[in-house]
Amino acid sequence: MRPSLRVSRICSVWCWLVSSACAGELVEDVPTEVCASGKRWIGELTPSEEMFPGRDCVGCHTREGGPELIAGGTVYGLVDREGARTVLNDCLGVEGARVTITGADGQRLQTLTNHAGNFFFEGREGSLATPYSVVVEYDFDDGRRSRQSMVSSPSYGGCARCHRTDTTPTLGAGPGEALGRDEVVASPFVLPIFTGPVHE
Repeated sequence: MRPSLRVSRICSVWCWLVSSACAGELVEDVPTEVCASGKRWIGELTPSEEMFPGRDCVGCHTREGGPELIAGGTVYGLVDREGARTVLNDCLGVEGARVTITGADGQRLQTLTNHAGNFFFEGREGSLATPYSVVVEYDFDDGRRSRQSMVSSPSYGGCARCHRTDTTPTLGAGPGEALGRDEVVASPFVLPIFTGPVHE
């Protein structure tokens, strides 16, 4: 079954159970002081490619029995060192950022972020050789391009395990290193993923 059909069928069941989500109330408008994008996810566990921006997609899908993911995360449009206007409030990010993940064996995965700023690669966790290298690019309307290369090389694809400000760092795990699956580099070295000043 194609992923889109699977999501649609799951969504139909959830909509039967969660009537408020059926009414289209998955995202709400909020002040930019709350979310830099002015949009926040409120759909709870309603299956959607835009769900729970800023959270650990791989870990959540594993816990909740969602489609298996190799990697997934959210890209935002400003530097937010506290995460207060991005990851901590289920805030939507930036649409159209190009995310490229390259495995240790040279295999390359590439996609664009969706309306919520989310990106993901379906597949069995561990099917891409670790550690990864990651590049995020964004083309502005005036022709400029932002290109952000990840300094560290992770071995886990749930980006928000590290790219949150409320994570617990692993003792001795520093920026620029090849990280084990369960190692976390925390703030001030790791911020929510940023692709250029879209929301400033």
